[in-house]
Amino acid sequence: MIGPRRSGTRRRGNCRSRCLMTALSTTPCTAPMARSSSSPEEPAPSRSGTRPTGGSCASCGAPARRLATTPSRCRPTVGSSPRSIPGAPSRTFAAIALSADGRWLATTGGDDVRVFDMQTRRQTVTIRGPRIHSLAFDPTGTRLLTGAATGDVAIWSVPSGARIQHLRDVRDPVEAVAFSPDGRLAAAGSRDGAMQIWRAASGELQNQLTSRHSNILAVEFDRASRLVLAAGADGTVVVADAALGTPVSVLEGPQNIVMVAHFDPSSRRVVGASLDGTARVWDATSPYRRWGLPPIANDCGLGPSPEPDRRFIAVGCRDHATRVWDTARDQLVAELPSVTSVSGNFLSAFPAVSSAGDRAAIARGDTVEVYGLPGGQLLRSIAHGAPVSAVAFDTTGRDVVSGASDGSLLVTRDGGARVMLPPLGGVDAVNFLPDGRVVAADAQRRLRVYDRGGAVLADLAMPARVMALRVEGTRLVTVPTPPRYSGNTTSPILLDLERYRVVAQLEGHVGRVFSARWVAGGQILTAGADGAARLWDGATGQLRKVYQGGALALVDAALAPDGLVIAGGANGLLRFWDKDSGRLLWTFRAHVAPISGLHTEGNDIVTRGFTGELARWTLPAPGQVIDACSSQERCAIVLR
Repeated sequence: MIGPRRSGTRRRGNCRSRCLMTALSTTPCTAPMARSSSSPEEPAPSRSGTRPTGGSCASCGAPARRLATTPSRCRPTVGSSPRSIPGAPSRTFAAIALSADGRWLATTGGDDVRVFDMQTRRQTVTIRGPRIHSLAFDPTGTRLLTGAATGDVAIWSVPSGARIQHLRDVRDPVEAVAFSPDGRLAAAGSRDGAMQIWRAASGELQNQLTSRHSNILAVEFDRASRLVLAAGADGTVVVADAALGTPVSVLEGPQNIVMVAHFDPSSRRVVGASLDGTARVWDATSPYRRWGLPPIANDCGLGPSPEPDRRFIAVGCRDHATRVWDTARDQLVAELPSVTSVSGNFLSAFPAVSSAGDRAAIARGDTVEVYGLPGGQLLRSIAHGAPVSAVAFDTTGRDVVSGASDGSLLVTRDGGARVMLPPLGGVDAVNFLPDGRVVAADAQRRLRVYDRGGAVLADLAMPARVMALRVEGTRLVTVPTPPRYSGNTTSPILLDLERYRVVAQLEGHVGRVFSARWVAGGQILTAGADGAARLWDGATGQLRKVYQGGALALVDAALAPDGLVIAGGANGLLRFWDKDSGRLLWTFRAHVAPISGLHTEGNDIVTRGFTGELARWTLPAPGQVIDACSSQERCAIVLR
């Protein structure tokens, strides 16, 4: 996980490297090194706050195991001398690659690529450059991946020599390429520090990671094709999630270029060799990330659900199945049909899940389909006369309230009985109150409250259309409809549903407000396009504190049990503030895509991305992070 860094000085070792450092050999390239008294299985103590010397790692975590070499071995051997092959260039190869079946050998002296048949020991094809420097064969076949100093990256068919995919054209020179073990992904590392990953079959760019700004000299996938590493000229190895493109760990310690790095078979450790004469073995596991899912599609919506994210989450992406997850167990509960879009000036209904996680409701055209969970058995269908635009479950049970674009409103009891409510002017949002009353808002800026029998208890004029109704006891706060539906940008509205009156508009955000939720102490936390989260008094609507995060939008915010304010936004970063002072404490990247939802479960945070991915994070106490990094010139996740 990587947060903002100051530029201009060499990075010191930091707590996230978790470099395991024990001196196992004797003579480094420059000066003698004292043998550690620690056993190979026990990390030697490190000095926090000092620059690594003699291979030691200034670290707040576990050190790295260091293998020192003798002076004569300071420069790592890239490979053994190639077998003599007729027609091969006489000078040293810039790169060689052998197909998985041992049949095809590709070589380059830094310009054209020559491919040889190892059975006949004859050249079969030449792939013209210019300036091809890096090669990799597909482990599942005979495709060849090439990278050139011109920035060109391509996939070729062997032995025909036909180009299958042209992944990119002119750009910064490419020094390293790799296929994933399953053959589905291709990666390239550039001199500008960018690592790009493509889907090999289609040539589509899956993601790009630019966590460092130094030449990448080696890239490699782990055995499961889930992780990818990039070894750089700045002495670091970055391990990233191949699907998400987010950093998992930044491994540090070497004081010179890391020429080569490899995963171990378990993907938990990385070994690397540096021009400082050392090899190191690092713990490459994420210090925070515990579980995650890959992206589903490019549009899984920024719209809020009827309730803020909680244990059971329905992830709905356009033209993809709706997936219901139990985030407490990190389990897929069911795959259900996708929500259908609503035409006209209405948002599509967000998939709804009961609080117990045993029912799901999906809007499908003019019908709401109710499914049993787990398993996904269709229990009943609720028919309307127009496309369904809103649906929600009772806060404590299985009753469903649904509304449609023609203004029809239905309450369907768990046993199947239905109550038809007096219609509105096209339903925008619905919800239940704890005592069983129903509240609904329409496109005519009206809000109605109904009793359990369907009688209208209150009919209030609203300042603007709303897309979600968030309830806490007899109080309600609204989430405004996006400007393209309402015609203007508006603020959340606080209502008293005991006296049926508008208490206040929560004014202060500049631009759209994406979320509003109730938090501890009867307070309201909002997040907006102005890059700020705001805390409000839930009784009066008065502003209590502003948490400024930057120029980009914050899409959701929550209050952790330990008093931290947490928000996620358009750049995929999680931000953490001290609730009382409003001070921004630290930040790290959770997703490449915008974060569209988050919630806490004990000490864990569960985040939901705009592309449908989910992730669970177990985080240390903020004081622990700050203390651990206080002696570091540039601790990657602490803002000072």
